[in-house]
Amino acid sequence: MKKTICSLLIILFLSLAVQQLPSMATPGEVTLVVASPEWEPGKIIERLSQKFTEYAQRVLGYPVKVVFDYSPWGTYYDRVATVFAARSGELDLVFADSQWLGEFAEGGHILKLNDFIEANPDLKYALFNDTYDNIRIYHCTYPQGSDNYYGVPGTPDLTKLLIVRKDLLTHPEERAAFKAKYGYDLPQTYEDFLKLDWTQLRDIAEFFTRKKGEKLAGKVLDHDFYGIALVLARDYDYISCYFLDVFWSWGNELWDPKTHETLGYMNSENAIDALKFFISLVKYMPPGAPSFGYDEVITAYAEGRVAITALWPSMQPAIYDPKTSLVWNVSMTVVMPGHLGKDGKWRRVITLGGQPLVVSAYSSHKKEALLYLKWFYTNKWFQEEFAREAGFTARKSIAESEWFVKVKPWSRAFKDSMKYAKDFWNVPFYMELLEVQQIKWNEAVAGKISPEEAMNYIAQKQHEVVAKYGYLGSSS
Repeated sequence: MKKTICSLLIILFLSLAVQQLPSMATPGEVTLVVASPEWEPGKIIERLSQKFTEYAQRVLGYPVKVVFDYSPWGTYYDRVATVFAARSGELDLVFADSQWLGEFAEGGHILKLNDFIEANPDLKYALFNDTYDNIRIYHCTYPQGSDNYYGVPGTPDLTKLLIVRKDLLTHPEERAAFKAKYGYDLPQTYEDFLKLDWTQLRDIAEFFTRKKGEKLAGKVLDHDFYGIALVLARDYDYISCYFLDVFWSWGNELWDPKTHETLGYMNSENAIDALKFFISLVKYMPPGAPSFGYDEVITAYAEGRVAITALWPSMQPAIYDPKTSLVWNVSMTVVMPGHLGKDGKWRRVITLGGQPLVVSAYSSHKKEALLYLKWFYTNKWFQEEFAREAGFTARKSIAESEWFVKVKPWSRAFKDSMKYAKDFWNVPFYMELLEVQQIKWNEAVAGKISPEEAMNYIAQKQHEVVAKYGYLGSSS
């Protein structure tokens, strides 16, 4: 009897103990958490990713749900960096800025993908045969251009695009007045803009800058009108992404690609000339332009107060939506300008944007996360549907297809711009390099310091940062 009672007590104890244990996830309950900025491309990807559940069921024998963890852009890096610093498994995959690759790879926070790519021929083909080379290098490798792969192109919001008021450019009175003043015709077709130089863009910006009471396209203005609006704020990489289009198109480099020396590069005479030109555009911008972020620029253009702006593909919908834009039906998106340098070479370089998709080293579901990464970049339906909705893609076969260039008002310009995209550094200390130039370039466009002061200061401080981390003279 005592044995029977003891047995019953043991069974009861074990039963209660089991109830107190945390529930263990079964294969039928796997959920992948993907970190994303809080913006429309992420929402599109999350919605389309629901199809992955069925795919995982077929391949793994159990469903895998995909949910997104959103953070505002202003706090997104902090969110991801905090999770990685804690070595937490709460995020399985991350849409990471390309500049973060070095920091996250060196810290051991993300998986190196070489073996996985080699074991999956369809993924290898997509990366090496159907992805633009510059995008593959900048979005996937660390160090840049090496054979070390840490991601696949994730959100391919890759190049800024120029947006212009075609109704102003084609107006007969405006065209005649421009020709009389500058001696050449206003560009009016998409093809015209493929030949546009930055100095000609400045002419157009100057020409269309008008005061209240003056005429514009035959109508008397009831407000001041401006030639151009660009993002110049010192937040994150805002002004860098815009000035570097000019800096690189002038034929400059941020540093020696082999030794990483910034002195003589960042502050060369040609680099200073590029900054002087960039600053010269500010007089044709709305008041307060040096503090303008993306919202301010979009608003200024969409409200019909500016003739020209430049925005990433992901931001173009706000311009072409009649609910948010007064000029949706008189706008045209074209390729960014180029520049004929002092050396006689024509260059068009556009700062790269977008985020690679990487896998957290701390994920408890690495097998499922890698399967999702592969499905994400190789599934034809997914990639085409995203391209149709977003109007941008990293896959060459899609970007160069006949239907894609007509899918959105900006998709043709996006396709034609891809080959010009160039990224800045993705080294672990990139944030220190970035902060120096953000502050000084912003001060320069605000007229607080001279272009020479700005570039000399940046070159010296970045030289010190590079030396501090042992990169000076190295080929790392």
